[in-house]
Amino acid sequence: MEFTILFLAAAIVMLVAWCGQRPLALGLFAAVLVACVATYLHHATDTLKLSF
Repeated sequence: MEFTILFLAAAIVMLVAWCGQRPLALGLFAAVLVACVATYLHHATDTLKLSF
């Protein structure tokens, strides 16, 4: 679910960058980038339950 939200947020940022103001687009891009890094770190630190 969070990946869908991140994808939609990135699409909104692209639309704002295309039609809107540059500072707003840069701010939204920074917010989405922080959210992507936070999501990555959340999933990268999960331990894998492997059974060999």
